[in-house]
Amino acid sequence: MNSGFGRQSQSQWTRNLVELAVSFVIAVILLRGFVLEGYLISTGSMAPGLLGFHKRIACPTCDYSFAFGVSFDESADAAELPAAAVVAGYAMCPNCGQSNINVAGVPVNHGDQLLVHKDVFDFRRPRRWESVVFRNPANPGEAYVKRVVGLPGETLQVIDGDVFIEGVIARKDLETVQDMRIEVFDLAHLADSDEWQMPWKIDGNWSSENGKLVCTTDNGATGDHVDWLQLQNWRWSSGIHYREVSLPLSDGLSDWQTCLAELQRRPISWLTKLEYDQVTEVLRIQGVMPYQMQQDLVSWAASEEFKQAVYRLGALSHMAPVTDHYGYNGSVPSPEHPVEDLALLAEFSWSEPPTVLSVRLPVQQEILRLELSPFTGEAALYSEGVSEPIQSGTFAVRDAEADGIRMKIEASNFDHRVMLAVNDRQLFAAVDFPSPESPVNRLPSNDAHAAAVTTSSVVTRQHRWSLGVAGGSVQVASLKLFRDVYYTPGRRTNGVDSPFLVSQDAYFVHGDNSPVSSDSRNWVAPCVPHKLLLGKPFVVHLPSRPGKLMLGGYELPIRIPDFDRIRYIH
Repeated sequence: MNSGFGRQSQSQWTRNLVELAVSFVIAVILLRGFVLEGYLISTGSMAPGLLGFHKRIACPTCDYSFAFGVSFDESADAAELPAAAVVAGYAMCPNCGQSNINVAGVPVNHGDQLLVHKDVFDFRRPRRWESVVFRNPANPGEAYVKRVVGLPGETLQVIDGDVFIEGVIARKDLETVQDMRIEVFDLAHLADSDEWQMPWKIDGNWSSENGKLVCTTDNGATGDHVDWLQLQNWRWSSGIHYREVSLPLSDGLSDWQTCLAELQRRPISWLTKLEYDQVTEVLRIQGVMPYQMQQDLVSWAASEEFKQAVYRLGALSHMAPVTDHYGYNGSVPSPEHPVEDLALLAEFSWSEPPTVLSVRLPVQQEILRLELSPFTGEAALYSEGVSEPIQSGTFAVRDAEADGIRMKIEASNFDHRVMLAVNDRQLFAAVDFPSPESPVNRLPSNDAHAAAVTTSSVVTRQHRWSLGVAGGSVQVASLKLFRDVYYTPGRRTNGVDSPFLVSQDAYFVHGDNSPVSSDSRNWVAPCVPHKLLLGKPFVVHLPSRPGKLMLGGYELPIRIPDFDRIRYIH
């Protein structure tokens, strides 16, 4: 009896399992047919957030992992871009700046696969900064994924990398900033090279220990003394920035003429634009001065004044602005633009709690200073030099955790807006600064002196980013620097040189990888009609990477699941 009952239960269990499997397959088919749809990204117009076909590169100097694109949209004409471009097959690390990384033998990864919620926009309208999948207006058989930046009936213009709506800069909330920010430095990946310098100036009571930054207050220091860790963006090589140093004609002209004569009669191993401006009496260079160039110039010069000017210019040339460089775009020519919209994320732990943790960040011509008291949980935001706070609030201090992290601070100045968060919670309302009254799109300047002055101004403002500690013994367990997406002019067809009116029931869209994105800036018919929207991508699913399987002495290519790339899309 019991045996019979067991066989009957097992048979029933098998039937139930089969019914469940059939129901699951039917549910998947129904979901795929009516609710969800999968799309494979082929090109890199939304990189590095969403990837097309690419190679996964590990920098040999800092071990930073980044994507190197191998498939791109048709965007700006090559003739419109600078001649200086990274040679195809070689990459530059976006973290440490190591160049000439050979990627020829690296296998190609498939692009991200998107799971798209179909027809969601039949029930609501897309929001600004939201990613959407739609049919290409010029070729409805193609599906594109871009970000909505202009809504129906709005007047839009791209100015200095930002989107302006009705003449006012379009701002992002904290969640959108976190989604769109692009990493440019990670303390966890320091370059293993004596030639490289970390882009944070370590002095005072700060020190670097085992890849971490530590600040231990001197016994005689007071609790009011703040030790600052200052951003000092350092570039390893190349660049389009101009730097210059003063060199009077009486000290420089004779040696400059000697250097020109040497350049005429011998081959050189460096190609960098160097000039002596006799009108402004400055020695000027574009990009980073190669070491061999510095050695050659010093060996040719006779006067100590000229040699010292070369040394100063060589050091100064490494101090470059953060730009919209994409490690992803190493195989295509694209210009670089200075980006002043930055964000940082710092995680602190301590053996002895500090009196104050502080962040200084520039916005326009001002410097704001955030002060946090771990003892009281009080927070205040000041304008530098003003005693009354702009904003004040409270935060919760974490107890000691397994990883030792007690406080995580996020700060950003994207879109002339200051936002601050502690332990994943926004401290207080965003602080907005007025949009520039007469913004003008920056164009490549034929005036090298003006370009050098602009570079110096941008670098000075960026160097005002700082982390401060007063009292205690604190360790920065993690420190990352990010930049905002910088929307480039493209072919300047729509919404760049003049405002563009977005059609009713249509949208203006951009790719996050602006230098190589085919989007509304360049299209003959720039607006995407609402009827062509396919849905909202909400997750990257089933990503894979190439692998190899040895079977019977043969090597077979296989696809291996890449679970690290599975993520939610904002």
